[in-house]
Amino acid sequence: MSAIINSHNTKLLTQTETPAKTCNCRNPMLCPLNNNCLASSIVYEAQIHSPNQNIPTKHYIGLSGGPFKQRYNNHMTSLRNENHSKDTVLSKYVWSLKRQNIEYFIKWRIIKHSNTFRRDSDICNLCLIEKYEVLIARDKHLLNKRNELISKCRHHPPIL
Repeated sequence: MSAIINSHNTKLLTQTETPAKTCNCRNPMLCPLNNNCLASSIVYEAQIHSPNQNIPTKHYIGLSGGPFKQRYNNHMTSLRNENHSKDTVLSKYVWSLKRQNIEYFIKWRIIKHSNTFRRDSDICNLCLIEKYEVLIARDKHLLNKRNELISKCRHHPPIL
C-alpha cells in the first residue's frame, strides 16, 4: 500500500503542466494573430490597408466564440470565393477593391477576451463587448453597420 501511495505522490509532484497551444499554423511566421490564432471568445479587429494613398484604412470589428482560426477561415473563404462575396461587410468591401484591381492587405488583432453566454447571469459579455467596441469606434472608416447593435446573441442557447 505504501508503494502505491508513494508512486502516486511522486507522479503528482513530478507532473509538469504543458502550456496550452496558442497556434497551430504550418508556418508560424504567417499566423494572422501573431501566434495566437487558437484564442477563443475574442473580439477582433481587421484593418484593411491599401498602398494606394487615395484609399483610407478601413476597420472591421468582429467576434469569435470558438477558436479564431475557424472564424478566420470563414473570412478567407468569403474573400477568395466570389459566391460568398456578400457573406460579411468585410467581404463586400474587399470584393469591391478586387473588382477595381486595388491591392490591399489585412492586419488582424485581438481587441478583448471575454466569455460567451452564461446562464447564471443571462448575459453574453462577448456580444456586449463587440457592440460596445462598434459604438465607441467613432471612426468614419468603420465597415460595421450600426444596425448590428440590435442583433440577437448567437451564443444564447435555444429556448425549448
